[in-house]
Amino acid sequence: MIPSSEFAALFEIYYPKLYGYIRSQMADQATAEDITATAFERAYLHRHTYDAAKGSFATWLFRIARNLVINHHTAAERRPVQQELDEALPVSSSTPSPEQHLLQQEQQLHLQAGLNRLSNRDQEIIHLRFFGQLQNREIARLLDLNEKTVSVIILRALQKLKTRLEAENRP
Repeated sequence: MIPSSEFAALFEIYYPKLYGYIRSQMADQATAEDITATAFERAYLHRHTYDAAKGSFATWLFRIARNLVINHHTAAERRPVQQELDEALPVSSSTPSPEQHLLQQEQQLHLQAGLNRLSNRDQEIIHLRFFGQLQNREIARLLDLNEKTVSVIILRALQKLKTRLEAENRP
């Protein structure tokens, strides 16, 4: 069981990672914030069921969040809508020039289009790894896969993405 006094510290550590993962799966910010809050609320209310012997806190928390995301999309009866990449990524402290901003937007749209062409499983693992900032071992536990399998999936998905993006950039 996780004591209430420790839960606040865990919230501080995992909120940005969990929100990034959830936001990358939602069409709008408000829904992502609601699901993130619900995930932490459920984790807090059921903290007595957490068993460190079965996996890390991150794995347990992301499993709760993943189920909420799946339930949300099932209830909506539609495929997950991806948001703009810049909304899920951390905000930079420096403000880019209008030209830089336009170039970044174009690159992000290009990257998002490439990500959308990956399989659902590849997309989910990429979202967990890069937006949720989970380690391969945590993703493996969350999705009931072998850690080496997760590594291979990430490698192959990134290779597919790179190949597609390079092919599209050729004149």
